[in-house]
Amino acid sequence: MSDCREFVLIVTKAGGGTAAKLGTTISNWLFARGVNSHVIAHPAPPAHVEVSEYRKNCSLVLVLGGDGTFISTAGVVIDWKIPVLGINHGRVGFLAEVMPDDWEIALENFLSHELDISRRLAFHYEIQRGTGIVGRGVAVNDLVISRGSVARIISLDIGQSGQWIKNIRADGVIISTPTGSTAYNVSAGGPLVHPELPVMCVTPVCPFLNGVRPMVLPAEKPLTIDISESSGDVFITEDGRVPYPLNTGDRVIVTRHENDLLLARIRSNTFFEKLRSKGFLSE
Repeated sequence: MSDCREFVLIVTKAGGGTAAKLGTTISNWLFARGVNSHVIAHPAPPAHVEVSEYRKNCSLVLVLGGDGTFISTAGVVIDWKIPVLGINHGRVGFLAEVMPDDWEIALENFLSHELDISRRLAFHYEIQRGTGIVGRGVAVNDLVISRGSVARIISLDIGQSGQWIKNIRADGVIISTPTGSTAYNVSAGGPLVHPELPVMCVTPVCPFLNGVRPMVLPAEKPLTIDISESSGDVFITEDGRVPYPLNTGDRVIVTRHENDLLLARIRSNTFFEKLRSKGFLSE
């Protein structure tokens, strides 16, 4: 690893193709300007990219892929406390919002320290089973607790900061960051939330008798979800990745991650523009 002052890590989407070719082009472009870089391909989902050896001197993580590649990479490097810039090679482009033709503009802004930085909260979560912790992780978009393939509702007790909120009997519940509010959360009837607000969205999935509405809660206070009853399988899924099985009696504790995701972009104030262009706000 070079001892130069600046280093850019370039993560390309799985499968090579145009993203991999652009990664090589960008690496050569940076080298001509005195900046070292390394190109690494993201493995096929649901695997995480292994990048810990590149942390030293890294001042930017550049992701060439869709929102899925961006979210996966961002969760891995969130403790690095450096900007993550996405160049869209996917379908949606909510997070990887720089278009492929604009990569030079984005990197010129990086070199001149003019990138816009949007701070986005993420979740840290733990799974308690008895007196131990059986799982933990980071979620940039959302956590989903859901039933298995058998169509039986599950019973969840939800609380925050020691105060019981509600028992939910439903197919499941989505706990979304503001960034993830435009994903599964809104499809299930949850609210659209500005991505820089310090809140979490709690949206039930097909609640029995519709006895509870989606809630927006402060992210500074821990949220607990207890699996109080289930006659079938229950799973927790982090950012759409592989489900992890939960047992009756398990408790999931969701807290705001100690570090925010530093989402880099060319322009600020693009949220409502993206909502219009993606069909969330119709004319």
